[in-house]
Amino acid sequence: MDDIRFTMGVLNVSDAARYLGTKRTTLSGWAHGRDDAPPLVHALPSSPDRLTATMPFIALAEAHVLRALHDAGVRPQRIQPALQRLREEFGPHALVARELATDGVDVLWDFSRTPGGEGIIEGRTGQGVLREIVQDYLRYITWVDDKYPEQLRLMTSEPYRVVIDPHRFFGQPFFEESGVRVADVARMLQADEEPEVVADEFGIGLDTVRTAARIALGQAA
Repeated sequence: MDDIRFTMGVLNVSDAARYLGTKRTTLSGWAHGRDDAPPLVHALPSSPDRLTATMPFIALAEAHVLRALHDAGVRPQRIQPALQRLREEFGPHALVARELATDGVDVLWDFSRTPGGEGIIEGRTGQGVLREIVQDYLRYITWVDDKYPEQLRLMTSEPYRVVIDPHRFFGQPFFEESGVRVADVARMLQADEEPEVVADEFGIGLDTVRTAARIALGQAA
């Protein structure tokens, strides 16, 4: 597939984990597998260099939805058979299918009632709760003309809108309102520039600078 959403690495696992609000070890397992378990998202081949961008846009969107399933009560140790069932129904990129919050939840729920799917969903989770959480996560994904996503808005940046779009800034997260890349703001902060100076340089507010520090560097500005 000659489509940069699938073929162009935009973030390494460490940076992607920070932006998505996920543990690095968890995302690494999802992206490149762990022990005998295969990968859960469509990342590029792993590299000994942790700085290599092995996470294309589609893998970021899939990881975002995997977090939704985890939060909705799908047990981590049973995610592989759950995902396999979804892929049987919706294809290899089932995690980012538009129907996931509706038909996909029904498929998961019915599967959890079979011997093969027993225990995939925590007992405290009802079908309505599962649907509500998945729907909430999917509203951060934008589809345009085809069946695959075009943009992902980061939950970690709220109330500010930080977007990942593989067709803009080579997939680097940016503030939608100003068009400023998060990494550019973070780089100035790492160089010990005062937040007020950074804000003036990019024509953004101090709260935007603080948001960049929080989601890109994991610290306050």
